[in-house]
Amino acid sequence: GFTPEDFALSHPGGALGRKLLLRVSDIMHSGDEIPHVSADASLRDALLEITRKNLGLTVICDDLMKIAGIFTDGDLRRVFDMGINLHEAKIADVMTPGGVRVRPNLLAVDALNLMQQRHITALLVADGDQLLGVVHMHDMLRAGVV
Repeated sequence: GFTPEDFALSHPGGALGRKLLLRVSDIMHSGDEIPHVSADASLRDALLEITRKNLGLTVICDDLMKIAGIFTDGDLRRVFDMGINLHEAKIADVMTPGGVRVRPNLLAVDALNLMQQRHITALLVADGDQLLGVVHMHDMLRAGVV
């Protein structure tokens, strides 16, 4: 029979073809586009990085890009609500350890489904603890996955 994958391969430019062939690695932010700070960064430095990279988050990692955690716009609202001193806080004290991760070869449509299931707008792209990139819901929209 004629599978959706066969259709995608014969019509890669169409919407269905895009959904069936596009991988996270095709649309993720990588290199200097990745918002990241070290674990000893201040909350202020983390917020500046979030603002500079415009993805609504920053990844906390070491110099070798080993992931320690994530901090998002939503986390900032929760920290603010907890009454933590925003001027003295270190990012390591307020980050969410880990972060939801996907492999770069995952189909973008599967990454989108994961975002919807977890009620989040971004995923870390990683090989184990090694940060490779970040993919945001807006990247999915731009690429026509949604």
